[in-house]
Amino acid sequence: MTEDDQAMEAKELLIESSLAQVFEEYDFARQHGIVDPVVFLVDCEDEIGSPMARAWEGDEAVDAAICDNQAAAEDEADDAAENEEGERVVERLITTLARAFSLADCRREVPKVFPYLAATFDSLPPDGFWAVVVTAGGAATFKVPHSARPGSD
Repeated sequence: MTEDDQAMEAKELLIESSLAQVFEEYDFARQHGIVDPVVFLVDCEDEIGSPMARAWEGDEAVDAAICDNQAAAEDEADDAAENEEGERVVERLITTLARAFSLADCRREVPKVFPYLAATFDSLPPDGFWAVVVTAGGAATFKVPHSARPGSD
């Protein structure tokens, strides 16, 4: 698997594991008048995501979120199961921030930072919305269908 493939897989795993957070931010944006929200899901510890999160929330808030997340990871480590070799297996908990912006704002601003995402914002996906995931040193867009909402089986 190439580095690009690994980075894309990291982005896919992050959005899949964070759908509840993404939908929560989408709903919040809609309730506060953002038309056609695009949800950014940012890894607060990523080389690109960290400066974004810090610009939006401030250093103190991001540092506190990372600290809280590390404490949760340590609690999980205490309860972690052992693998076949008798080693404890603990998944890294990624500290994320979700923030929504209007599609119009994304058309104007996102290409300045991520020019390779510009065409994404030409239209909305049918029966869903766009999410931009920032982790693994880059960004990717994902169509999020409304049917993917957790608990909407």
